[in-house]
Amino acid sequence: MMALAAALAALAVTPASDAGEATSHARGSPSVIVDDVRVTAISPQLVRVEPRGPQGFEDRTTFMVASRDMSRALPLSTTSTPSGTLLSTSHYSVLLPAQPATGGAPRFLVLSPAGAVVYNASSAAPSLLHWPSPLANRTYALADFPRFYTPPWGAAPAPAGAAHAATNGYDFGNNVAGDTYVFLLGETLDEWRRARREFVALAGATPLLPDFAYGTWFTWWHGYTEAEAKEDIARWEAGALPLDVWALDMNWRNTSDGQDQYYDHPNTLLFPDFDEWFSFLKSQRLRTYFNDHPYPVASRGAGGLQTSVEEVRFRYAGLSEWMQRGLTYWWFDHNWAFSIPPPFVNTSRTSGVWDGLDNAAWGSHVYYSIVTQVDQQRKAANDTWYDRPMTLTKFGLPDWRPGMAYAGAAESPAHHRYPVWWTGDGVSLQASIESMVDAGVHGFKPYVHSDCGGDYRGSAGDLLRWTAHCVFGTILRFHGDDHRPWTYGPEVEASIKVYLEMRYKLIPSLLAAGQRATADGTPLVSRCDLLWPEYAEASSNLQYLWLDDTLVAPIYDSTSNLTSRDVWIPPGQWQDAWNGSVVTGPATLSVSQPYERVPMWHRADGGLVLALDQPALRVDEQEWGSVTLHAFPALRAEHTVSRTLYAHGSGAQTRVRMRTFGDGRRVHFEVDAAEDGAARGWLIRLQLPHESGARKPLLEWTASVDGKTMLPTHLAPYAKVATPFGSKGSPPAVSGSSILELVVPPRAGARVIKLNVGAMSVEA
Repeated sequence: MMALAAALAALAVTPASDAGEATSHARGSPSVIVDDVRVTAISPQLVRVEPRGPQGFEDRTTFMVASRDMSRALPLSTTSTPSGTLLSTSHYSVLLPAQPATGGAPRFLVLSPAGAVVYNASSAAPSLLHWPSPLANRTYALADFPRFYTPPWGAAPAPAGAAHAATNGYDFGNNVAGDTYVFLLGETLDEWRRARREFVALAGATPLLPDFAYGTWFTWWHGYTEAEAKEDIARWEAGALPLDVWALDMNWRNTSDGQDQYYDHPNTLLFPDFDEWFSFLKSQRLRTYFNDHPYPVASRGAGGLQTSVEEVRFRYAGLSEWMQRGLTYWWFDHNWAFSIPPPFVNTSRTSGVWDGLDNAAWGSHVYYSIVTQVDQQRKAANDTWYDRPMTLTKFGLPDWRPGMAYAGAAESPAHHRYPVWWTGDGVSLQASIESMVDAGVHGFKPYVHSDCGGDYRGSAGDLLRWTAHCVFGTILRFHGDDHRPWTYGPEVEASIKVYLEMRYKLIPSLLAAGQRATADGTPLVSRCDLLWPEYAEASSNLQYLWLDDTLVAPIYDSTSNLTSRDVWIPPGQWQDAWNGSVVTGPATLSVSQPYERVPMWHRADGGLVLALDQPALRVDEQEWGSVTLHAFPALRAEHTVSRTLYAHGSGAQTRVRMRTFGDGRRVHFEVDAAEDGAARGWLIRLQLPHESGARKPLLEWTASVDGKTMLPTHLAPYAKVATPFGSKGSPPAVSGSSILELVVPPRAGARVIKLNVGAMSVEA
């Protein structure tokens, strides 16, 4: 009661005396209106408190709110007391004080079932997303502001007869401050994760990327001629360097005398025939994009502000024409002297902001919605080359620098729906690591990345350390100065090729991680406190867990070749990806590696990684008839690890489970039938733990596939340094233990593979 009284005092409400009478009403609807405030119990972990707007209460989707799913809504019971109206569910209560605020956001309290105050709306909730770290807060409040209806077509032209034609279907007439969503984060990691799923259900998912997006991208701020560009692409091919996107920065069009304010001034001195250029790229199985610094039509007196008929027509015509000619997608480059502002702002400067909505988020929405509509038109014409929509945009206003607090990159809660994002100009390797890691926690952005290699032409060591981080990161996009691998010498090119091949081998795991990011907001790059919040060291943004099973701690100092850094090893067993040694966490280690090796560990007590044995030069050209399982079973524990393979192109699912039984010997793999009926083979590379007798004779390890006895291949430790995620037959490192390798022939339908790693008997 003392906490409640203090909270009421903070709201400037006089607490009622104990003698006051309370009147209870029956439990009923999940939405209750009290005067000019509506309370909606959306789910056990989400409640909305909304003031009446100029047009009434808002039930439509808005720029922030993509869906209003009420399938888990809770009935509210109402109790009137002298202190106010108490609206209760079995999971929380909302108290609206008897002395309501005069104007502005409504004041209210959210109480636990025990009556403790868990949220106090004594001040307005923020409207920019900065989700709390795990277990840091019990609640998180977010205001939908500025609140406006956003039509399904977004910034693409409205269909004939659409309402609000003057603003392209956007309705700004019901904007009001204080429409607040309170997420109950709970006191456990599971509750925190459920609350994140509530955010995804409310604000929408990050869309799936096209498969090719996980491959290598290349641009260079350079005045390429068409001949130079074709020579470079041929060199990528000759060097067998995997590549999926080759694109142009500003030099695709003329930029003098204001010509870059338009879309009809291509630089024909450099590229005489862009239609032929697009055809050439398609013949090479390469996607492409252009850089664009958009100039608003209002700033040159050619029409109205954002959402006006003139602005919408101009932007759509310019962007869509180039896409219809063969451009795959666009880079909305926020970083320039001019840009499009958000609605109601008449400026061409990059800094335009309307009620907290800046042009980084608004411009991302504009470009993504236009690219989406063009891609839908191409798909309707049975053109499958362009795949799912995607844009490249800025992740926030500042160009990121080391040590910056991520709150400075907080953006509209809609921004995560418009992938992918880059961190700006002049970003260092350290800042790249920090922003990539923190964006997945606080911003729900799984594809934040930086210009790989940096703006500058650094040393060979710089590029190697950048490449390792980018390969084991979100998006692998070389940009800035000249980062063509062969220009740093043959040894550097060879090392970069190894990294690119590792990336392409792991495309099945990347596609699966993308599906999960869309489903529930889990980032590809996870800060360790997303799994181990009880350890203070886990909150470091200078290391991360990549795709569940690989701990990565990039070295960001390129001064010397052999360089050391401290790494926090999480609980459990972790195998050094290069030398095979195993360390048990939690522990903090000082680790030294040369330029060509990023500090990296496999989860050794239950890791299961989906991969390909032959990576190919394009994601589209990969052969998925056989998939590799890099398995690190926890043989001393009863444990089940599940993974899902999403077939390239179709996304058809195949579920895989690895089971251990705690006896130190048996490991089973259960493969469900593929959704599309595909016949698929499997290569199992099973890492034996050190204590399993890894150097015993071959016959000590046995296997069966669907009840038929098979003999696995024993690969003894041999290599001084092993390449992580090795291909068939590649030996483990000398400091590690043996690998058992089993080839499972292709077949449709479910499969059961059993291995025994410590006895003569055969599992039937």
